[in-house]
Amino acid sequence: MDYRNLDLPPEAGNVELSPFEPNDEWLADAPPELLQAAMLRWFCDRYEDPANQTPWDGEDKDYVYVWGGPYDPNDEIQERFGHIVPYEIMEPVIHGLYRDVGNDWAPIQHEGVDYDGYLSQLVVSSRDDPYRFLVERLDQIDVVLDTVAGNPRAEHIVHQMAHGSMIAALEAYLSDTLKFWLEADEQVLRRFVATNKDFQSQSLTLSEIFVRFDKLKESVKDYLSTFMWHRLDKVKPILKATFQIDLPDISMLMAAVKVRHDIVHRAGRDADGNLVILSKVDVQSLRDECKAFAEAINQSLEGKYPRGTAKPWDDAF
Repeated sequence: MDYRNLDLPPEAGNVELSPFEPNDEWLADAPPELLQAAMLRWFCDRYEDPANQTPWDGEDKDYVYVWGGPYDPNDEIQERFGHIVPYEIMEPVIHGLYRDVGNDWAPIQHEGVDYDGYLSQLVVSSRDDPYRFLVERLDQIDVVLDTVAGNPRAEHIVHQMAHGSMIAALEAYLSDTLKFWLEADEQVLRRFVATNKDFQSQSLTLSEIFVRFDKLKESVKDYLSTFMWHRLDKVKPILKATFQIDLPDISMLMAAVKVRHDIVHRAGRDADGNLVILSKVDVQSLRDECKAFAEAINQSLEGKYPRGTAKPWDDAF
């Protein structure tokens, strides 16, 4: 019987929970095939093929295990189950994992992380949320930078990843901010549609006006879902016209967006094939610029739209 296709019984432990943790009392009396199924489930709930998410260093042709590892199935399985399960029962599982991936596995970040709860916290429900999410993301990136400090090989690729993540975090801030206000204030939505060239170019017959009006918010959401938020040269005039505020200079951020393009689309090399080298200071400067840019927008919004003055779309008529 192939242990890989066996379902674990309830007495094996909480089989619905991930990562699965088998019951030691059950392990002591379980048949070999179920022991192997339990060990396989235990290991695969904690470790994965590094090709899934682990950064790849194209220069050294190797993975950079920034989250720990690599982990050897033989070591991990023996450490967990060696006091209960004989090695001859472990061996087929270990060799099967070697065949699947090899002896270098990467960790899966399960323990202590409530992903559903975390994601639910990222839903924008107030005007303060976009900036708060941005700052939290930047703080998380700072923690990652500290974990690789002093490891030049890891620093090279992690600094590139951090750079790209900061641009992505700023994009999310801009997107979340505009979407919140389009939903919260009818006048903002009207100005967005009235001043946006893509909407201005659309022609309507008289019979279509009310149909399109009823679906206006849906059309705006569809438009924003495909908008390229890293095109700050396009984002800036849209926000300026929609909110009627002045935005900070974007020249430094535009240069950073170009670097991000090289990192994401050219595997960390520029158009001439040169490696993109970023120091920790470079990354921290970008963090400060992203934060200052968002702070300036927030301050302008506070001045233009004092709290409690928004006019909801549903109350407009």
